[in-house]
Amino acid sequence: MDPPSGVLVLAPVPGAPAQARDHIKRVARAWSGDFLDVVLLVVSEAVTNAVRYGHGDVELSIRALPDRIRIEVSDANPEPPVRRGTPDGLADGGRGLFLLDALTEAWGTQPRGTGPGKTVWLELNAPR
Repeated sequence: MDPPSGVLVLAPVPGAPAQARDHIKRVARAWSGDFLDVVLLVVSEAVTNAVRYGHGDVELSIRALPDRIRIEVSDANPEPPVRRGTPDGLADGGRGLFLLDALTEAWGTQPRGTGPGKTVWLELNAPR
């Protein structure tokens, strides 16, 4: 498995999730199609949330560890994500954190390492 690394800084604009997906496709091109699709969906959802609810630029990093993939998305808003009630299938939003629950092994938040804000971290088991 190629070990992707580095940080991508994204402006908080509607096109940021697409830029994040393009970045992941470049750095993780050796990953299988099904696994890559899950990673792309997780990254897209996390970056969308950071653009929608965060402040300032969004930082994306992804690391391949021996047994898992760790994705980190940071923004300048220190408030952690808030899960809404039961997702409404007809609403425009409110399903993101439920989606992250379903697609990742674990996820959470921590204070941002550089400056004010938070980092949302997500982990997936590495493909075998």
